[in-house]
Amino acid sequence: MTQQTAPAPTAGTAPAPPAPQGRHASTPTVPRGVALLGPLTMGSTPAALVRLRALSAAVVLLATALSALLLVLGWTANRAAAADTEQLIRAQSVKTDLLRADALATNAFLVGGQESPASRAAYDDALTSVTETIAAAARAQPADQQVLARLNADVLDYASTMELARANNRQGLPVGSAYLRDASGMLRSDLLPLTDALVTANSDRAEGAMGGQHPVLLVLVALVPLAVLLVVNQWLAGRFRRGVNVGLAVAALAVVAATVAAVAVAGTRASDNTVVRQNSYATVVDGADARTAGNDAKSDESLRLIARGSGQSFEDAWTAAAARVDTSLQAAGDATAQEAWQRYRERHAEIVDLDQRGNWDEAVRLATGGRPDSATAAFAEFDSAIATLVSQASGDATAALRGGTWQLLGAAVVWVLLGLAAAASAWRGLTVRLREYA
Repeated sequence: MTQQTAPAPTAGTAPAPPAPQGRHASTPTVPRGVALLGPLTMGSTPAALVRLRALSAAVVLLATALSALLLVLGWTANRAAAADTEQLIRAQSVKTDLLRADALATNAFLVGGQESPASRAAYDDALTSVTETIAAAARAQPADQQVLARLNADVLDYASTMELARANNRQGLPVGSAYLRDASGMLRSDLLPLTDALVTANSDRAEGAMGGQHPVLLVLVALVPLAVLLVVNQWLAGRFRRGVNVGLAVAALAVVAATVAAVAVAGTRASDNTVVRQNSYATVVDGADARTAGNDAKSDESLRLIARGSGQSFEDAWTAAAARVDTSLQAAGDATAQEAWQRYRERHAEIVDLDQRGNWDEAVRLATGGRPDSATAAFAEFDSAIATLVSQASGDATAALRGGTWQLLGAAVVWVLLGLAAAASAWRGLTVRLREYA
């Protein structure tokens, strides 16, 4: 038998290593930690430890910065929500005072030149309140300054036209009614759209700021360093045969503690903001809407009587405004205001009946008289009740939005302190292993 020999390797070719034989043959394995961490840890163990130490500390510090930032932004959002709510109240106050002034002026026309000193004073006070509130609103919110400047100019035009109407009315000149209609038309076509724009803008800003708490994001941010610390610990366990690295474990506990505190505070603030939005803030919005619509209706009532038999369009406007009052009062849920409004509704129905039967003088007496059974007295009760409701609700809303916000800053400080401690602990835990390896 001829002995066969393996062919000799060709020139320039290295001989292939012998293949492992038998049951001891195996393939090279990669430690689980290395597989998870990828190329970052390839190389010598000391180099890998240095990289992992920097990675662990950096990720913890990044999570600390992001979490603290979210908490500070939440604090800022709540303060902004309170400021925007106050600005919303100012815008609603301007609209209400404008309609109140218009209602007082039109109601005074029904008594000819016999406008009472109290009525004149109330009208002047309403317009003074409008100009002062516009100035305060311009100082409080730069974003509204352009619209407020236009509104202020239009208010001056309205006041000038209305003053002409009142002056002619005091002299018994019919042209005063024409000026009155021009002023009321200007109010509804030029001024009210601007106030509505201010109300909408500030309402949107306030409600958006109330949603500025992010407990879910705080949890997601914390999961990143926890995942990194877990993977690094697994890698160390594979290399050093120890299940838990004390430094990494302490770091993870610090991250968990900081996250629990932050989520608890942010979640509480988010819940409180939801309560404010659904209760006191909603009462502010609904109550102010009821008051403005009520004053609008009162003005339409006087304009109907001034038109003397040709005021059906003003009665239609009264009906629409009254429907808004009914809806807003039901949402606000104030029994005192609802009862007063119902009494005024009954007086208005009597006024309409008298006017339709040709008893105009008696209708005017019921609309303007100072007696307790007059429409004016009933409306004054409604206006006072709803104004009190809005004032109390606005105070509650702003106090709730500003109260307790220091807890957000406190949670941010806690996160920073525990985050720094966690980064230091992770760094020390890997440094110990690095020294052991050396």
